[in-house]
Amino acid sequence: MTDDRGLKDKVIVITGGCGDIGSATGRKLAKLGARVAIWDILDQAAGHAHVVGLGGVEYRRIDQGNPAEIHAGIEGLAKRLGRLDVVIGNAVHASLGRILDRTWQDWQQSFLVNVTGCAMLSQAAVKVMLKQSRDDGGVRGKILFTSSWVGTHPYPGSIDYCVSKAALDHLVRLVAQEYAADGILVNAVSPGILDAGSSRKALARKPELLKMMLAAIPSDKLGTPEQIADAYVFLCSGESNYMTGQIMFVDGGASLTKRD
Repeated sequence: MTDDRGLKDKVIVITGGCGDIGSATGRKLAKLGARVAIWDILDQAAGHAHVVGLGGVEYRRIDQGNPAEIHAGIEGLAKRLGRLDVVIGNAVHASLGRILDRTWQDWQQSFLVNVTGCAMLSQAAVKVMLKQSRDDGGVRGKILFTSSWVGTHPYPGSIDYCVSKAALDHLVRLVAQEYAADGILVNAVSPGILDAGSSRKALARKPELLKMMLAAIPSDKLGTPEQIADAYVFLCSGESNYMTGQIMFVDGGASLTKRD
């Protein structure tokens, strides 16, 4: 494998690409020579400025909860850039609340973005990738998602989010099973508790939450967006070409039982 990890000129789109994980991932992939497109719900000017800072090639305001935007976005991207090598479904609807706190609308929104949106992204990507030739590793394309350790291991306080991530994990396995023989590989990265996103905002409001968070992590430290980006670089590269249907935990051991 070359210094660019085989990623030079690969066309990669990241949804939710202006957030912490998306930005760290886009920056690393762009430095390795990939042509990185970012989707998010920032306005066009702000999103474009963000992409320029990451070294990406384009920004589009596309909502992962809108199937028409997803399908048109994937088709248009492949036409503009000539190919679609990797799709990273990283956009998320994060929420807080236990079962008695959550309304029908809360559940609908979580599943719209975190599950149905990911299914539509898979569908749109598969349609494009099936028409592509295989690369030197026999791969037509890769579809990746950001899951979460709470999709497998219950963590109180965000029930609809946790359940939606459990559904996403099974979506990954099923789409992987359906298209492995066609050279389309499907995997997910499952972060633990990060010093990023909603966790960082929660800690800014209530610093005392750090003790509770660390109680769930055997390594006794929060993860970083860059550590998640490292996992994505691996999954985007040819080094992961014999992997499909896998949920890769990058969680400092949060999915394990912590020992005192």
